[in-house]
Amino acid sequence: MTSSPAPDKYESGSSNEDSARHFILGTAGHIDHGKTRLVKTLTGTDTDRLPEEQRRGMTIELGFAELSLGDVRFGVVDVPGHERFVRTMVAGATGIDLALIVVAADDSVMPQTREHVDILNLLGVRRAVVAVTKIDISGEDMVEFVIEDVRDLLSGTPLKDVPICPVSSATGEGIDMLKKTISEQAASLVVSRTARPFRLAVDRVFTIQGRGTVVTGSALRGTVEAGDKLEVWPAGEGCRVRALQTHNVDHSALSRGQRIAVNVSGISRDQMQRGSELATPGYLQGAHMLDVHVQLLKSAPRSLKSTSVVRLGIGTIEVPARIVLFGAKALAPGESAYGQLRCGQRITATYGQRFIIRDESATQTMGGGIVLRPVARRRRQTEAREIEDLRDLENGDPIERVEQVLRFSGFSRPTDLQICARAGVELDEIPDLLARLRDERRYVAIDGTDVFTVPQALDDLADRLCSWLERYHRTHPDQPGRHADAVVGWLERITTKALARPLFDRLIRKKKMKPFGRFVCLPAFAPELTKGDEKFLKQVIDEIRTAQFAPPALYALACAKPADKKRLERLITLAVAMGELVPIDGKIYLHAESERQLRSHVAEQIAREGQVTVASIRESLNSSRKFAVPFLEYLDKVGFTKRVGDYRVLADAGRAEPEEAAKDSNST
Repeated sequence: MTSSPAPDKYESGSSNEDSARHFILGTAGHIDHGKTRLVKTLTGTDTDRLPEEQRRGMTIELGFAELSLGDVRFGVVDVPGHERFVRTMVAGATGIDLALIVVAADDSVMPQTREHVDILNLLGVRRAVVAVTKIDISGEDMVEFVIEDVRDLLSGTPLKDVPICPVSSATGEGIDMLKKTISEQAASLVVSRTARPFRLAVDRVFTIQGRGTVVTGSALRGTVEAGDKLEVWPAGEGCRVRALQTHNVDHSALSRGQRIAVNVSGISRDQMQRGSELATPGYLQGAHMLDVHVQLLKSAPRSLKSTSVVRLGIGTIEVPARIVLFGAKALAPGESAYGQLRCGQRITATYGQRFIIRDESATQTMGGGIVLRPVARRRRQTEAREIEDLRDLENGDPIERVEQVLRFSGFSRPTDLQICARAGVELDEIPDLLARLRDERRYVAIDGTDVFTVPQALDDLADRLCSWLERYHRTHPDQPGRHADAVVGWLERITTKALARPLFDRLIRKKKMKPFGRFVCLPAFAPELTKGDEKFLKQVIDEIRTAQFAPPALYALACAKPADKKRLERLITLAVAMGELVPIDGKIYLHAESERQLRSHVAEQIAREGQVTVASIRESLNSSRKFAVPFLEYLDKVGFTKRVGDYRVLADAGRAEPEEAAKDSNST
């Protein structure tokens, strides 16, 4: 692994680009079991670089070295073994390919041995070598006992069959066999692809005189080259790569599996720290919520209740987070569940990334899990549906994961880089996956647009809209439904302005909604009229039509009785919805034909005289002031006329089609 240059040194050296295979080797084990001394014996590098570490003989910070075995180059990360530095250990374990578990023959398995092994398992490390150290001061029987103790520790875990090598850093006994075993384990490691995008988890940041800011870390994926532009997260700011090193040697490009020191420009030192990430622009996205599958350790000291606060270790950062479990009020030791991690600050993650959770005081490792949605939101579905979707996302093949990501994105097409991060697929696979989805009608264009989405997203939208309309129907049982403009506005807020009308028309065609005049309702709540209601409504409409510009007040209709008040209000609302009547104010209604004649009459009079007054309209309509005033105020309100002192003139909107303005007037 690339050793980070010391803070006072960023040495210049040459690099011969080779075809070596690169991996990260990380140590694990209890304090004083000889991890740092073993690394020095293997590599010749003392990773305890801090004066305090050398004075106390205890690793406090991450240390780095390089180990070359044949055609394999290991960047070695040496982690502290003290219980107070587990957070640092987790940061160092990020991105390791092979673990070197160190157990002292004179001490055997200890608490941090167990916790470090738990962390390796939770982080998905599946290759390891155990070094039983200090055999020079322990008898053979003790060494055999420790080996059996290690076997017991690892039994029942993915590391149960890893090789165990007894060694002495003092005499060199067993070191050659350990190197051979490490090399053999490396042969089974898969060399990751080094194509874009690039991602590096930062574990050190420092400034060098004359060079500026330098960050170091293990490259988690991709390749970076000098001159590249990168994003710094969670700041979300851009920077440029000035130079690259690994183990104090300059390189023009470095890749996944290497320890990397990056000299950056364009961003200040205080915008980066351990826990920051460098990535190809557009790949990562900061989020406050992650949807996850969480597993509690069998050795967890207690159950984990939903909404508990935990310490989340992900990448090289540790932050407090609240965990909300789906379908469970609590997890007992050894149990797992789907859920959501909610953080007070933005963090970055990708699909499939592993994490650790510790208790709120950060004294014990509780469990860990896997990220399924790196950019999540508060639950909008039932818990059962949410669990089903997350299970499909976790267990699905690449095309199913992409489909889930597109569904979750709704009507905002994620970029290929975002799909790469959220579905765990490679960039060059995405065009083919999308083509297959289109061919199978699992990714379709919205009628009348060039926007594609998955059918499930359309179904989800219809379900949300129907729930919204149903709530309105139940709280306003006397209303025929929502005004069509209100429904289109809701669709604009959920999707986009360009998609709202095509989606509205599609929902009508699919009979998810039923138009009722200028209103929209759910088919199950569509207004129904008895024969008596139909007869009464016809009488009301005829009476208002006959009265023309002197319509009777609502409760003064000759055909209505005092007992008909509620019935009358309901039927008037339906008549407005059907476009038969137009509300002028709270008491006066005009027949739709009379309203059109009113507009035409006023427009013609203004065209002749340049302006009109209440008196002139009253006389020309052969009406009274009682009606002329509300008529003109209505025309002002809908934008047909404009008041100038005591006069009215045509407003610009007044030149529009009368039906459009009438539509606005009925939006109440």
